[in-house]
Amino acid sequence: MRHTENENQRTALAWPYIALLLGEIAVLGRLVALSHGRPPMTYELGWAGCGSMLLMQVYSIRRRVRALRALGSLHAWLDLHVFLGLQGLVFVAYHSVGISAHASLAAINFSLVAIVVGTGIIGRYLYCLIPHARARATRGSIALASRRIALDLAERGLSRWTLLHRPLAFLLLAITTLHVLAHFAYAV
Repeated sequence: MRHTENENQRTALAWPYIALLLGEIAVLGRLVALSHGRPPMTYELGWAGCGSMLLMQVYSIRRRVRALRALGSLHAWLDLHVFLGLQGLVFVAYHSVGISAHASLAAINFSLVAIVVGTGIIGRYLYCLIPHARARATRGSIALASRRIALDLAERGLSRWTLLHRPLAFLLLAITTLHVLAHFAYAV
């Protein structure tokens, strides 16, 4: 399927993914509201969130392996990557309902999930907004020229966002592994 230039440059997640995320949030929010104490299936959704975040890494493989190019556009894979990351956050947030806010391994793990998703949002959406803003700043006034310079500086700064995002993702993997091992080691 061929994409138009506007489709390849869009900054929003595809509507089916948004609808699915909103549906999951509505159902899980309802379960939290109806439960007295810990909601049902929190452990299962913790595993599902972990699986979602592991599965989203297939995007990185698709980007680097030429033989996988026939499996769809890189843009479609990026959308899937973003969706799975957001879905992982939703599931992990549900899994984390009722955890202590103190510096426990579970609280650190949840915080890292939120930070990694946040840096992903910065990288995916804010960085993609720069070319759109630059395209609007094409006329030759001094104010627009200074805006273009500011956009160039922002683009250079945000172009290296993966220097933060990737190490945090690896740290998240390590902390999640410790969290799971600690659960099994200390579970009664």
